[in-house]
This record gives sequence, structure tokens and C-alpha cells, in this order.
Amino acid sequence: MSTAIRRLNVLSSHLTFKPTLQSFKLGSSFSTSSPAMSAEIKQLVDKTIKENKAVVFSKSYCPYCKKAKTYLKEDTSDIAILELDERDDGSAIQAYLKELNGQGTVPHVYLNQEFIGGSSDLLKLSHDQIKQKISA
Repeated sequence: MSTAIRRLNVLSSHLTFKPTLQSFKLGSSFSTSSPAMSAEIKQLVDKTIKENKAVVFSKSYCPYCKKAKTYLKEDTSDIAILELDERDDGSAIQAYLKELNGQGTVPHVYLNQEFIGGSSDLLKLSHDQIKQKISA
């Protein structure tokens, strides 16, 4: 028995945890954080929200995103849509959006710089309410 314990002690001394780059999981992809990239991403996202009346941060294959975009298109054709899965910086954008408003999933819908939420949050608004928010 003491031989088995000695072997375990020897084995455990060879097993050490070696941390790697700081990473976090977003959806089905991993992303590493980078201060330089964060500044660029922050500027891109903030500018997109500020300069457009309706913004959807989306993924092209997401059924909830499709539903939100279809619903919004009934009220305006002037929608800025960023398909995060089609961009190299999509994971970083999604990470910043989560930091910005706490929601880690897509879609992210903004109307006149106001964060509405996801698809279910948008669908709670009537078309009149959407038009009112866009024109405010």
C-alpha cells in the first residue's frame, strides 16, 4: 500500500497546471482578450449604435436573429445589421456587447441608441412603439 501511495505522490508531482492565454467561450468559438482590439471594437460598436436609428447585431444562421430582422423590416428599411459570424472580429464584438449590456446572446437590438434586448424583447413592442422609438 505504501508503494501505491508513493507512486501517486510521484505522479501528482509531475502533474501541474500551466495556465495559457486568457480566453473565454462565446457561442461555439473561443476568443482571446486584447486591449488594442478592445479599443477598436468599442469604437466600432459605439459608432454603429450612435450613427444608426436601428441596429441589429446578429448571426446569419440564428432563427431568433432572423425573426428580429424580419419584424424590424416591417417598420423601416434603414437597419444597420452586423452579422457577427461573418466577421473576423465577431467574437470580440459579442464580448463587448455582453460587457456593455449584460446579454451574451444574439440578437442585440438597438433603436435610436436604446438597447431593446433580444428577439423576444423586440417582439413585445408593437410596430407603433418601434416606429415611435426610431423617430424619437
